[in-house]
Amino acid sequence: MRPFKTCANGLLDILHPLRWKVLVSCVLGVVEVALSLGFVAMSKKVVDVATGTDASMTLGRVVTFFALIALAQVGASVAARYWDGWLEVTARNSMRSSIFSKVMNSIWTGKDKMHSGDTMNRLEEDIRVVTDFVVSSFPQIIVTIFRFIAASIYLFSLSADLGWILIFIMPLAALGSRLFFRKMRSLTMEIREGDSRAQSHMQENIQHRMVVRSLGGVDEVIDVLDDIQDGILDKTVTRLNYSAMSRAFIHLGFVAGYAAAFIWSAHGLMAGTVGFGSMTAFLQLVGQVQRPVANLTSQIPAFIRALSSEDRLLELSGMAQEKRETDILLPGAPGIRVKGLGFKYEDSSENVFSGLDYDFRPGSFTAITGTTGSGKSTLVKVLMSLLKPTSGSIELYDPVTPSGPATLCNFMYVPQGNSLMSGTIRQNLQLASPSATDGQLWEVLDVAEAGFVRDLPDGLDTVCSEVGGGLSEGQAQRIAIARALLRPGGILVLDEATSALDADTELRLLDKLHERCGGNKTILCITHRPAAETFADGELKLV
Repeated sequence: MRPFKTCANGLLDILHPLRWKVLVSCVLGVVEVALSLGFVAMSKKVVDVATGTDASMTLGRVVTFFALIALAQVGASVAARYWDGWLEVTARNSMRSSIFSKVMNSIWTGKDKMHSGDTMNRLEEDIRVVTDFVVSSFPQIIVTIFRFIAASIYLFSLSADLGWILIFIMPLAALGSRLFFRKMRSLTMEIREGDSRAQSHMQENIQHRMVVRSLGGVDEVIDVLDDIQDGILDKTVTRLNYSAMSRAFIHLGFVAGYAAAFIWSAHGLMAGTVGFGSMTAFLQLVGQVQRPVANLTSQIPAFIRALSSEDRLLELSGMAQEKRETDILLPGAPGIRVKGLGFKYEDSSENVFSGLDYDFRPGSFTAITGTTGSGKSTLVKVLMSLLKPTSGSIELYDPVTPSGPATLCNFMYVPQGNSLMSGTIRQNLQLASPSATDGQLWEVLDVAEAGFVRDLPDGLDTVCSEVGGGLSEGQAQRIAIARALLRPGGILVLDEATSALDADTELRLLDKLHERCGGNKTILCITHRPAAETFADGELKLV
């Protein structure tokens, strides 16, 4: 858990670009306060005119003013709620886009530190909590303070003694509730982490539910979710207990203040020092003075939730970022030369590979082979600069260019496994080239032996679910190959890209790839199968 000051400064950083919009919320709130105090004044006026205490206006005229102020209150309230709703959505969208961008552009070390479900929980729920506080609760706090000051001044102008009584009671109640602040923040953080674990667990098991069912593990994963939720419930109940004690202090102060005003007014009526209009004003002003203190105290849980959520968001926004550089697209089919190349993961003491020297010559077809776990997939990720090597050097040529994020644009990549996204086949293909025409899409599909798309009822507009659901593994692989061919780069990387294909289809596909890309592209093909090796003019074997 980060220090209070760090999280509070984070909230201020979020507020800064929104300050003028938040100021509008404050102004609308101040107008509401002014109208509510005007309503109190007109209520007193109506009673005084009706009882004959005040003869400065007719009853009809004062009732008209009374009604106009009431209508103005309704209008101000509607305008304020409308503005708050618009501001909250726009602020949430902006913040989500900003942090999502940082997550997508963060440096990848090969293993994500957070589960995707946890990341999603932060991008959704934590951003909602933080933006709600910044654009809604914060202006309410400002307006509440203004309401308290204005109502107190009005009350003191009517009765200083009653004002001092209320001013004395409510801060004591608020101070009592403040004693639970630190404990509630700790509990809130634990609850938010529990929510993330629950979402991560559900997301992963829903995505792999057929595997879970085939292993007979449905009851077990449900039991795990129940255990996580029981922990959330226990923490929530504990927080509710502290929250209830906090509210008890406030309500005691509220009841004591109202009783003091009522008894004070009743005593004044008996003594003839307070009129019915003044009594009406006193009883309304009690709420105007006490409600701000109660509201301020009720904002403590919102502030605690915002601090906890900001703590979690700072972990995302603080991710180390890839250096943004202008793409360096080399002409033709670039070669790749590696010298003394080595790599190991952050949490491992052993190298995946080390001291590797190899020259992937321009326009060559290299088969990368080796036993499972020898580092073949890791190697191509290092060559593409998706992972940073721990030793050695990589350069693309010609012209000679050091490898880095700016050279990633030279690679046409087909990753291992099913890499399709939810959406249509057209959308999956155009991820590599948004401006690609239907003619270009059909061309690469034919090269990738994916002409079956023509036979689908919706053709290119056939919808795939997550990870290519609705298509076979082999169909998904061929669409992924077609997608890679739309990229403008000169280096084609195939990572077990034909592993799900039958021998005849694989041979036809490789033949078409060789015909289209042979000599025009530098091809790196990770494979365990002999078909690819027959097309290769070089082999790199990892052990």
